[in-house]
Amino acid sequence: VSTQSTGMSSAGFSLGGGCAGLVAMWAPHWHQTVLPPLIIFAVIGILFYFFVPETPHWLFARGYESLAIASLNKVATYNKAPLLANIELVSATGEVTTAKKSQGTSILWHTPFLRRSIACLAFGWFTVSICYYGLEFNAASLGNEYLIMMLMGCFDTPFKIIMYWFAGRAGRQIACQTFLGGALVCLILSGVSVLDQIKIYGNFTLKTILVSCGRAFGGCVFALFYIYTTEILPTLVRSTGVSLCSTAARIGSLLAPCVILVNEISPYIIYVFIIICLIIAMSLLRNIPETLGKPLPNNLEDCQKLFQTPSRGKKSESFEMKFVA
Repeated sequence: VSTQSTGMSSAGFSLGGGCAGLVAMWAPHWHQTVLPPLIIFAVIGILFYFFVPETPHWLFARGYESLAIASLNKVATYNKAPLLANIELVSATGEVTTAKKSQGTSILWHTPFLRRSIACLAFGWFTVSICYYGLEFNAASLGNEYLIMMLMGCFDTPFKIIMYWFAGRAGRQIACQTFLGGALVCLILSGVSVLDQIKIYGNFTLKTILVSCGRAFGGCVFALFYIYTTEILPTLVRSTGVSLCSTAARIGSLLAPCVILVNEISPYIIYVFIIICLIIAMSLLRNIPETLGKPLPNNLEDCQKLFQTPSRGKKSESFEMKFVA
């Protein structure tokens, strides 16, 4: 379900990006393009607060069993299902545990394998962010920036659908490395000067297509990292870990506008920098275990088992939530 929902939401993000180029063409002033949808969706987002309940899994892991039951009963009432009286955490061996306050966010820094995973994932987030937004800011050097934005949005959407299918079968690690490799190949080929002379349609050259494909590959990895990061981290620090990785991605997006300044020196500098980052990110992903077909870790012990399991797609012993009506 996580790959399906992420793939659908990411495809919507891509379509919105393509439509932004069309809107910006007819409304060139940023306040006309950005402010109306920003206000509308901000109001919708605030309304979600009153309808979306707190995550029961997180509440239970924090020891708030009564609040977890209340949250689940809200969902049960809406779905006209039987109300719940108790929650049990049952392992694969049948052992039942009770709700208790587990380790805090300090385990991210004090646990070597989690610290290593966060560092590797954070660099991956940084890389795909600067790849995605850096190539987007570089659109002006490829031709009409509005049409290029629309073209990139059109390329992104089918790539996201392929990503959803591939990640659900090959696994998260292989999918991330494959799409990072695809972006790497596209950017290397786009550096061949003769490709800039090959016209595809109108002013669109083969280099434009390759850069758009490279950005689409980067966007796919962006969506995959959301899934991969949440499946690696235990429940109590999952939101904290994703926030740290997202901060690293925001650093990449902050550096992306520097592409315009760097292009005045040489248009190839940004490509070389992104290619080096992609190679490093691909190698760092080898330090993170595969999570396909494995349950989400609830605590540090579950996370250790995940890192100690060498086989891909095989379910390791973990805890699942059981509901008692």
